[in-house]
Amino acid sequence: MKKIRALTLVEILVVLAIIAVLAAILFPTFSSARRKAMEGKCVTQLQQIGLAIQMYRSESDDMLPNRLSDLYPVFVTNAAMFRCPLDGKDGHHPWTGRMEGDRYLPSGVSYTYVPNWKRAIDLGWWNAPPGRGVGKWDDQTPLIECHWHWAKKFLQNLTEDDVRQANGNAVIVRKDGSIRFWPAKVPIEQYEP
Repeated sequence: MKKIRALTLVEILVVLAIIAVLAAILFPTFSSARRKAMEGKCVTQLQQIGLAIQMYRSESDDMLPNRLSDLYPVFVTNAAMFRCPLDGKDGHHPWTGRMEGDRYLPSGVSYTYVPNWKRAIDLGWWNAPPGRGVGKWDDQTPLIECHWHWAKKFLQNLTEDDVRQANGNAVIVRKDGSIRFWPAKVPIEQYEP
């Protein structure tokens, strides 16, 4: 008669402990890689929205859209482009002027539109709507901002961003469609091209 060898309880516990240690080592790596992928997707979306604004401007005598959702569906055909993958509310925010949330586009908008931001108008970056002008620094003037790379929530009652706990970068699309990373610890109000 053959003797069947089975694993003992100690051997099973050792295998489970090894698996647990490997998981504890690898999960943060996977989480970090996933976050970097979402950041990359956000930057790509912002670049495409920047190109859409350039097309909009070329067809409307260099005028800017009144809000980001005005680009949909002619210049941006997929409404999901307006939602940052890092935004925990997926674009569903109350309207603040700076961020339209889901006021005009039911699927939501995560990105802030700087020409509508009262603080940007007060700082002289943009003229008040509807004219808006060329922007303080012409094509280098901030047009769109994504702060989800460092912020966990958007506080609509603040006129300036609360950057005390900020870590990382805000992503800025300038009027010419180029991307600039802005250190979140430096208030965006101090922007210089």
